[in-house]
Amino acid sequence: MNRRRLYTAVFSMGIQHSMEYRFHFFLGLLGAAFPILVQYFIWTAVYRHSGETALFSYSYHQIILYTILAGLVSKLIATQFEHQIVDDIKNGGLNKYLIKPVSYFGYRLVSFFGQKAIYYGITAVMLVGIIWIAAAGDVIELQAVRLVLFAVTLWGALLLNFLIAYCICASAFYLNEISYFFVITSLLVNILSGGMFPLEIFGDSVVQALQYTPFPYTIYFPVNVLSGKTEVGAMYQGLLIQCGWILLFFLLSRLTWRVSMKKYSAVGG
Repeated sequence: MNRRRLYTAVFSMGIQHSMEYRFHFFLGLLGAAFPILVQYFIWTAVYRHSGETALFSYSYHQIILYTILAGLVSKLIATQFEHQIVDDIKNGGLNKYLIKPVSYFGYRLVSFFGQKAIYYGITAVMLVGIIWIAAAGDVIELQAVRLVLFAVTLWGALLLNFLIAYCICASAFYLNEISYFFVITSLLVNILSGGMFPLEIFGDSVVQALQYTPFPYTIYFPVNVLSGKTEVGAMYQGLLIQCGWILLFFLLSRLTWRVSMKKYSAVGG
């Protein structure tokens, strides 16, 4: 079996895995709506009691739109494969990838995209409805260039978040108990990425500092490309920066795993 057929089969397995437990799949989709509803009521109360038409440079309708879009993007790019990689490291599951002509990195990446394919399709349908409602309410202005760049940056965000998580997983070679570490890093990355609320809530100095990190380019940047908060010139600049971070973390992931594999004992499997 050549590599193209091999990874096509892995991609197909990823799709099947995402649909294996259909109730869990749809429960996960409903779970994405819960934090969005919580934030909706919180922001509604905040704006009502503040008496201001805009907070943190967002109007009420803009902050609600950001909350919805960020919640969907956050759910879409979520990795959730960390514990599978830890099991492979601790229990010798990596063995078969060392003796067969299969790249573990390639396997995980293609499988990840396969698992996200159904989510991506459903999210796309939901986004069409949200964009249509927002455009009808004059919350955003529909522009073809923004729609195209949003789709591109969304795929970039998916890949960048995978690479960040894959690099973090290399710590499993050194730490005996890593479950809580994943919980903490996942929460921290989500906050710094703008997945819970706009980064402007931290203040301008923090926003400027975070621009030198990869995190805003996973959620905050794609969402603001679509919503219109990012200027046209800044969109292309941000896309180049996002590509730069993808390249850097790709190289970093290869380096960290190459170094960490020297500690792998290949026990079990």
